[in-house]
Amino acid sequence: MKLIHSADWQIGMRFRQFGAKAEVLRAARLRTLQRALEHAATVFADAFLIAGDLFEDNQVDAAVVRAVFDLFAEFSDVPIFILPGNHDPVDGPGCLWRRAPFAQLPVHVTIFQKASAIEVAGGWLIANPLSQKKSTVDPSLKIAELAATLPADAIKIGLTHGSPAIESQHQPDDFPIALDAATRAGLDYLAIGHWHGALALDGGRLLMPGTPEQTKFDEANAGAVQEVEIAARGVVPKVTPVRVGELMWHSWTFDVGNADAARASLAQSLRAVAAESVVVRVALQGEASPEAVASARAWLETELAPCLIAQIEDHSTLVLTAAELADLQSRHPLVAEVLAELRDLSAGRLSAADLQTLSAQTGVPFEGLTESVAEYAQRVLLRELREVVNAC
Repeated sequence: MKLIHSADWQIGMRFRQFGAKAEVLRAARLRTLQRALEHAATVFADAFLIAGDLFEDNQVDAAVVRAVFDLFAEFSDVPIFILPGNHDPVDGPGCLWRRAPFAQLPVHVTIFQKASAIEVAGGWLIANPLSQKKSTVDPSLKIAELAATLPADAIKIGLTHGSPAIESQHQPDDFPIALDAATRAGLDYLAIGHWHGALALDGGRLLMPGTPEQTKFDEANAGAVQEVEIAARGVVPKVTPVRVGELMWHSWTFDVGNADAARASLAQSLRAVAAESVVVRVALQGEASPEAVASARAWLETELAPCLIAQIEDHSTLVLTAAELADLQSRHPLVAEVLAELRDLSAGRLSAADLQTLSAQTGVPFEGLTESVAEYAQRVLLRELREVVNAC
């Protein structure tokens, strides 16, 4: 059997943080779905699996739902199997699987609205869809129950949605799936979805494919569907990632205190990407004067202009000049003392005794006086001081 395993398309995702550019990201997801279906048709896949979260939710715009339906109808030679996930569950108000256009399916499209097993290309596809947003029950247990009733010598493929029960990496009520769920159920392959990065477990028989089109920064191992070949019952599947994603997301930093080196580094990074298909976030870091920060922002806005989407986040710390610092110490010694202590804390220069004293003076719990908190407080204080000075 040859399968294309996908999940977490999140079609209709709103991307509100990108304003008017959000529509660009939504449109890209539809084109990526088309590329994945084209690949399935080219390799004569026996099944195109969607292991949950085809849609962002049941409130996706009707025109988007229709566009997906029409795309499926166009690829009538590709058997498509859709599993409702926790974003688009099979029950609940406004369930899109039970209204037009998905209420009447083409013959090559199957939506699992209950746990069931069907024959596919001489093997069995056993699915357990989700009907709610949260659960502490392992959704693969029902698959194991159904698999036990099928012929022992048949290829068996499971299909469900949830979190691999990796210690400290999952929530107990987030559909926890045992790490040996495929072996436990006697499956040749268990196709799951939910997390947005590709992950293989259980000796290669349990796989999370990752989202085919990245949804946010810092999503590792995303942008592909998985081509799965199962030669025979009991043979470990051969899994090949197939890149279908259109966009690349990059998160970079820019040290305003070392602007020349930062500009050279970022320029080199930009030359290595196709600007028209990248979503970029640049975080300003380090210490600099307001004039240096403004200069860095102006340069970045020009350099990032060719990118599809670019965001600049300012996490830099404004530096007081020697004259400004002397004036602050003269007129507002208490504020100057607080600023100095914050700098010492963020630089890790305070002893445990100093921290205990500072905790008593401020009323902030000892464990709350972290370097990151101090750094943030220092930035806020300096910006407030700047605004006061500018207003005067």
